[in-house]
Amino acid sequence: MWRQFRQSPETSSWRSAAEYNKAPDLDGVPNKALKLAVKSRPDMFAELFEACMSEGIFPAVWKRLKLVLLPKLGKPPGEPSSYRPICLLDTVGKVLERVIYNRLLPVVESQGGLSDRQYRFRKARSTIDAIKLVTGLAEDAIHRKGSSSKYCVVVTLDVKNAFNSANWNLIRKSLAKVGIPAYLAAIVDSHLTERRLWYDTDDGSQEYVVSAGVPQDSVLGPLLWNIMYNDVLNPLPEEATVVGYADDIALVVVAKHLEDAELYSSEAISAVKCWLESSGLTLAEGKTGAVFITKRRKRNYACVRVGNHIITSKPAIKYLGVVIDRKLSYKQHVQYVCDKSSKASMALARMMPNVGGPRHTSRLFIARVVTSIMLYVTPVWSEALRTSVNTSKLNAVYRRTALRVCSAFRTVSDDAAFVISGMMPIDILADEMANIYHAKPISPLLQTKKAERERSINRWQERWERSGKGRWTHRLIPAIKEWLERRHGEINYNLTQFLTGHGGYLQYLHRFKLETSPDYPNCNRVREDPEHVFFHCPRFVEERKNLEETLGEVLVPENLVRRMLACREDWDAINSMVVTNHSELRKAEETRKARLRTPRRDERGPS
Repeated sequence: MWRQFRQSPETSSWRSAAEYNKAPDLDGVPNKALKLAVKSRPDMFAELFEACMSEGIFPAVWKRLKLVLLPKLGKPPGEPSSYRPICLLDTVGKVLERVIYNRLLPVVESQGGLSDRQYRFRKARSTIDAIKLVTGLAEDAIHRKGSSSKYCVVVTLDVKNAFNSANWNLIRKSLAKVGIPAYLAAIVDSHLTERRLWYDTDDGSQEYVVSAGVPQDSVLGPLLWNIMYNDVLNPLPEEATVVGYADDIALVVVAKHLEDAELYSSEAISAVKCWLESSGLTLAEGKTGAVFITKRRKRNYACVRVGNHIITSKPAIKYLGVVIDRKLSYKQHVQYVCDKSSKASMALARMMPNVGGPRHTSRLFIARVVTSIMLYVTPVWSEALRTSVNTSKLNAVYRRTALRVCSAFRTVSDDAAFVISGMMPIDILADEMANIYHAKPISPLLQTKKAERERSINRWQERWERSGKGRWTHRLIPAIKEWLERRHGEINYNLTQFLTGHGGYLQYLHRFKLETSPDYPNCNRVREDPEHVFFHCPRFVEERKNLEETLGEVLVPENLVRRMLACREDWDAINSMVVTNHSELRKAEETRKARLRTPRRDERGPS
């Protein structure tokens, strides 16, 4: 039926769409064409999928997989483990998988088929929730008063080639244990059997019959993985808690005595290892990490057994991208975030030169890469930013990005750079994200986000009022909210120099000993700063008069930005005046430099 539908006369023009929007799947049908087909004949697709469900048949043509290998960053190219396998599937098959998924998920969730401690591939269960559970258990253990505090060992386990090794028979048994309807069991069984993998070699395309694993590009695969993997999260020793995030496992063991914490940790690891081996999976023992969390001073390390090896806990381990240290201070994590975001900032800086390059809105978008690295799972470690040392470390990297966004010199203060670029201070952003996360179960998300953003802007405004830096910028832009919510106006190199006062003005150049005097000699020795140049200097009296006639208002520093925000035409007119000013300032600077390079007549010697 699908072949007839695809080759019908009405769809003869679809093939031309492949020239500009070709899909990566094996049947060659572009996704754009498929979308049009579903929109024009939804009844045909509904009939087709219903027939597949009732007959328990997942068509073989949709079970073909095309292997694509993506290299892992920093891994040697000669090793198979250095590549991440991705399987490309036919889009129509994915649609059928979605139908199966939508029917299977409610059954599994309603009957308690999945553990509450599995957080990956599940709705309303995030990375933050998984890390919070791990760190929360550790905090409860060590923050008890006096002698009631306990020892905590956190162990992270890694499974070799997990998704490609998923046992199909175990998936079938796990589905039967949940008690899914027979028709769902039949089509899932059909989905798993007779799968064929195609891959390219030097000798041409080759075929491989797949007998295990769940495709990582599949819609249904993640749910089947969770169902199969569920038993590994069952309670082990009473003192141990197992937390799953896809194939990542964290063991949290809490005990009154140090020896018991080590013993229960070893037992829990052994139990997980045995389950994995019985399921056809292998524990990567060399990647096992452990951290010993305690506020007692008896000993700052623990020893646990992993297979035939004894490993010693480290001062810190990384779990789901967060560095957990033995005191839960997150100092190491802040340093890790700074190093990682600094590399990204330096790479992105080459894309954002002060002169030329992307416009301001594009720069803001690019800067989100750095911001997202810094604020990853902030609700877990936001308390670390209560320490000024940690905040200063993050702020140093964040400031460099803000300077690039607004095309400012590095001498501009961070307070002014943040306002002009429209980048909220990083510690206020972190608090906002943490507050939104903690308020999530209490109030609607959209309402919470709006309220927290309003609170953050108010905090930023109060800080801007109290700051002793960037006062010229504050005089021009006193209200942050109005500046942020403008609907027009791009920041550029010249405008930023005017808004900050850091540019080709004699006052600024004299500050760094690039000029002998900060005063403009033709204006009765008045300091040449942005206020004098734009609002008072006789060099620009004609341009100033024309601008004020256009705007219908006499301009002063206190009303300038208000007029810029009024409409796009006013913004452009004022920006044009700024560009004219700076063009003349650069010409004057070049003239002064030329005079210094040219010797006076009495210094040239006889002609």
